[in-house]
Amino acid sequence: MRREDLYRDVDKQILGDAMVSDEAVATLRHLCDTIGNRMAGSTGERRAGDYIREHFTRIGLDNVQVEAFPFLAWERKRKPVLRLTRPARASFASIALPYSPKTPKGGIDVEVVDVGDGLPEDFHRLRRQIRGRAVLTTSESPGYYHRWVHRAEKFALAVKHGAKAFLFVNHYDGLLAPTGSARFNKKAEVPALGLAKEDGARLLRLAAGQAPQVHIETFDRAFKAQGRNVCARLTGTEKPDEMIVVGGHYDGHDISQAAEDNGTGVATVIEAARLLAPHRHLLKRTVSFVAFSAEEVGLLGGQAYVERHKAELDGIRLMVNVDSIGDGRVKGYNFHGWHEAKAPLQALGAEMHETIGYASRPGAYSDHFPFLAEGVPNCSLGTVGGASGGRGYGHTAADTFDKVSRIDLRQAAALLARSLLRFANAPAWALPHKTPQQINDMLDRFEIRDVLRREGTLPSRLK
Repeated sequence: MRREDLYRDVDKQILGDAMVSDEAVATLRHLCDTIGNRMAGSTGERRAGDYIREHFTRIGLDNVQVEAFPFLAWERKRKPVLRLTRPARASFASIALPYSPKTPKGGIDVEVVDVGDGLPEDFHRLRRQIRGRAVLTTSESPGYYHRWVHRAEKFALAVKHGAKAFLFVNHYDGLLAPTGSARFNKKAEVPALGLAKEDGARLLRLAAGQAPQVHIETFDRAFKAQGRNVCARLTGTEKPDEMIVVGGHYDGHDISQAAEDNGTGVATVIEAARLLAPHRHLLKRTVSFVAFSAEEVGLLGGQAYVERHKAELDGIRLMVNVDSIGDGRVKGYNFHGWHEAKAPLQALGAEMHETIGYASRPGAYSDHFPFLAEGVPNCSLGTVGGASGGRGYGHTAADTFDKVSRIDLRQAAALLARSLLRFANAPAWALPHKTPQQINDMLDRFEIRDVLRREGTLPSRLK
């Protein structure tokens, strides 16, 4: 049988199964409605890991196992106190950002300086006003700027310039306070709070052009915990030591169901495994499936996997990360600086009779990055093309099951399963591993290495 005919028959089965099945929806609903809070190190995260392990076993994958690693977890206690004390008086709802420290008894009183969108230039311009004050900045990374400016970078800049607190204001409407780690796998230096857009605007209005003063109290704690990556495989029939690694993180932030980020991603990985399992005899190389733990607090699951499987890295053709599948736009792959993927991906789309979006801009804030730092070819599945809308409901209490579209889950899982079959079987492979110098050069072009150095998260291999 010709390759085209073989794949056509398999495609029909995968697409038919994906489009009439609600397995992915049921998986996502269980993670969201039954388990709920999957904060790294929590009981909910452990329950989710157990559920995924059972799921991988039921599908019939090989070598299902849990790989544990230590990390510093964090949990919120009492609600923080945030009060405007000058020039007016008012109280504001807020939430602590992960790794925010507990304030001294009685809290702290600080003036506030507004740095707007919190671009590096904003921090530099206002650097003399920041020392000893609380920085207020939005969650937005404006479209006119040449790169993404992450929350962690804004916090790092605030600390660098001597801020005593960090107020992170959502740029979306809806009375939704944003969360997200202030630091990764370590205690933050100063209290960090998330505020709804409306509350941040009201605070500045009440200040009436004067320097506002606020009173802040936080009550949270960090503690030692274990993360757990859940791993399984479909073993290749010809070259089992060569592999495709595909994964997504199953932890989420504790204030929401973490449906889109990243219930959709891990549900898509599980569903792709289910769709591929009946066709395992066709896989020439191994496909390794990983549900990563503790991504939201520092990509810790991805890093732990890379460290544990160091001896396998040379045999990895491609790492595929699924972190939020998105909605409404073309599904495709961002190859994070491996421009060699464009032509093969176009050929893949033609063979599959699919429009597959392509991008190749490196990013540093999901579980693909530890692989990228080691020079392993990698990509992320999601919506590709068009201007970024930011996180939307992500990292807020509104990231709930009802926001996710059934058709998006089905399309993402079907595209992933069909792609994995071809990634594993392609006789020639266009994506080389990169040297540390090549990785450094690539990251420098996008200013990423300087940003990670500023945050204190630059991998030692790239220093």
